[in-house]
Amino acid sequence: MNCLKVFFILSLFFCGSVVGFQYWKMAQTWPRGFCKYNTCDASTTKPFKFTIHGLWPSDYGKQQPEFCSVSKNSSIYLTKELVTKLDQDWPSYTTIRTNKEFWSHEWSKHGSCSNMSEIDYFKLALDIYANNDIQQILGYSNILPGNTYEVNKIILAIRTSPIGVEPQLKCENGDLIEIRLCLNNNPIPQYINCPSRPSSTCPINVSFI
Repeated sequence: MNCLKVFFILSLFFCGSVVGFQYWKMAQTWPRGFCKYNTCDASTTKPFKFTIHGLWPSDYGKQQPEFCSVSKNSSIYLTKELVTKLDQDWPSYTTIRTNKEFWSHEWSKHGSCSNMSEIDYFKLALDIYANNDIQQILGYSNILPGNTYEVNKIILAIRTSPIGVEPQLKCENGDLIEIRLCLNNNPIPQYINCPSRPSSTCPINVSFI
């Protein structure tokens, strides 16, 4: 168990359960799909892996909590060690925001509703991310970049993996952009099925570019 995970288990044990929302949603971006439809910084190398879009406090059947008790332009304080990890696993690809501006936006919009400190919120996101490798999971089911697959095959690959739950997929014009995983709000979050999305943005067949 890595030091980051130990820190979280201890800190959440002593601080108690996170309250004020019903579950977490971890959104992970596939850079090649995302950058096909967004203006990305051409000078920045796009990692060949899913990276963090955000960790979002969420509720069932109602508007999601946003911008809780902070302004939309709130700055954040992060340690040097944390910034190094975020640069690797939570980068901004667009020319609109730098990495730190992206993290500040995610903190203001979502993290501020977590009832956690900034540092604990980002550490939790990194810990959740480190304990699932979506690309590896898809690879085990022979779902590889550069091909088209039935969306149900992608969902089944995640559902039958050690994660073992129903994900949400986001697509743009049939291209896979994002995969989202859901977790409960227990002191040590556990994976749960994401709510069904009748208005899914993904067609029957999805291009994993």
